[in-house]
Amino acid sequence: MADILDELGHRNQCLPSTIRPLTDATKVAGPVFTIRGQAMPPGQRPDPRYRQMDMLDAIFPGAVVVIDPGDEHTAAHWGELMSNTARNRGATGCVIHGGLRDTPQILDIGFPVFRVFHSPLSAAVRWEIAEFAAPIRIGGVDIHPGDYVLGDVDGVLVLPAAIVERVVAMTEEVKRKETIVRGELQKGGSIRTLFEEYKVF
Repeated sequence: MADILDELGHRNQCLPSTIRPLTDATKVAGPVFTIRGQAMPPGQRPDPRYRQMDMLDAIFPGAVVVIDPGDEHTAAHWGELMSNTARNRGATGCVIHGGLRDTPQILDIGFPVFRVFHSPLSAAVRWEIAEFAAPIRIGGVDIHPGDYVLGDVDGVLVLPAAIVERVVAMTEEVKRKETIVRGELQKGGSIRTLFEEYKVF
């Protein structure tokens, strides 16, 4: 799909390569549910966990939770109980430009998560949600409600809502051609000749 996005003039749709899946087999795909956070300002603050509960209540079926923490490596921005709750709400995965904890438990329940780092530190006294279901920006990539994400061991792509159907259709056609080319190569065909015919490489 990255090649299709390039072809359509969307060449900055890949999230930072530091965002990695929990396992090489981890995959995620679906419409985004965005979250923007921030380091907790000093002073007396309401318990941020109530805002997290509001966010979890707003998750829609099929969503991929995408988090811009908006801070440095202060804490784990996602964990096991959030994963369980999000999954029960119908979420299909989570992509965090930040930290994760409770990793063994998340692996046990099979909830797909992409993250940058791990930390045992609770976000409850360090971090809070500023807003959700609103536009965010991660690594120079703009992400809007209605956009889609697609992630695997190679990385995470953001598909703008306006071109999702076109990208999927074009990708299916490329896959069809690649299947033909792959078969011909295994029979000893020439990559140069096959490229001239199918324009895939």
